[in-house]
Amino acid sequence: MADRPIQELAGPALESEDFVAEHKRKAMGLFLDAWDEACAQGIPSDLLSEVCLYLALTDLIEDRGEEEVAAIIETLPSRVRSGDFTLAEERH
Repeated sequence: MADRPIQELAGPALESEDFVAEHKRKAMGLFLDAWDEACAQGIPSDLLSEVCLYLALTDLIEDRGEEEVAAIIETLPSRVRSGDFTLAEERH
């Protein structure tokens, strides 16, 4: 599956913003449940963050290649500084 783009696997349904939004919502819920369970078992959240980043990057590299992922990573500093990853109630 990792060697085929998700568009190929999902077909035209992926083009729907509703389809993408719904699947992002479901994925977020699943990850948050797993996160809560890991925290309940005593795993520190900063360690979970590092593991999630590692897993996300390795999967992206497998799917898209090192150069495309490097280009994505290069955009992160400005996105972090502009608040793209800051929850609304935690903005500084």
